[in-house]
Amino acid sequence: MNLQLAGKKALITGGSRGIGKAIARQLALEGVECTICSRTESTLRETAEHLSKETGGKIHPIVADLTKADSIEALVEKAAAAMGGIDILVNNGARVSGGEPEDFHNVKDELILKDFEEKYLGYFRCMRSVVPHMKKNNWGRIINMSGMAARTASSVSAGARNASVVHLTKAAAQELGKFGINVNAIYPTTTYTETVAERISSKEKRDVEGKKNAIGRLVTADEIAYVAIFLASPLSVSITGDVISATGGKGDAVYY
Repeated sequence: MNLQLAGKKALITGGSRGIGKAIARQLALEGVECTICSRTESTLRETAEHLSKETGGKIHPIVADLTKADSIEALVEKAAAAMGGIDILVNNGARVSGGEPEDFHNVKDELILKDFEEKYLGYFRCMRSVVPHMKKNNWGRIINMSGMAARTASSVSAGARNASVVHLTKAAAQELGKFGINVNAIYPTTTYTETVAERISSKEKRDVEGKKNAIGRLVTADEIAYVAIFLASPLSVSITGDVISATGGKGDAVYY
């Protein structure tokens, strides 16, 4: 299937590792010029060089801090200048849950505030900054990486920030549809990435986690990327303001 992505310009936040890196790779393989960002310059440049050699595409690395409004504005300005515009935004830059307690009794106020500043407000600022560039062409795609914690009641901070991203996604889709801009979110759950490999170093433990999914294993970063690049394509025009669960069939709840 031709996804009709060749020649598009994409900005992927949190693009130096994991899901963001996988999405940048798949977009580049489809002929999309990409800008990736993260806070760590050495890792970012290494990833950009690797992806460029692997895909033959243009990958621009730009250092940015998504908790700071001026850094986001500079990121978007530099990305648009480097690529000659922005057609696609993938909001992926946020911490991976699991490093700090998030249960009711132990979650810290500072973590909740940091999560909303980085994920909800960071995503919103990125969206607000790229929309003028998309309006110029009366076309755009915004994909927000949320998280399955929004549908569970265990992690207070992760659940709240991920649910808020879905609300933001729907609100933005309602506002931006008339400009040809679609906005969607993706729910991954525990995904096999470099970070998960570091945290769950035992194959036995990864297998136990994977058996919670209907497919019997963990979903990979590349498999999340396949969903994202379809949502980024012109072929996804009928889907907007929605959230796609890409968890490998985790859980037994039914959603109507």
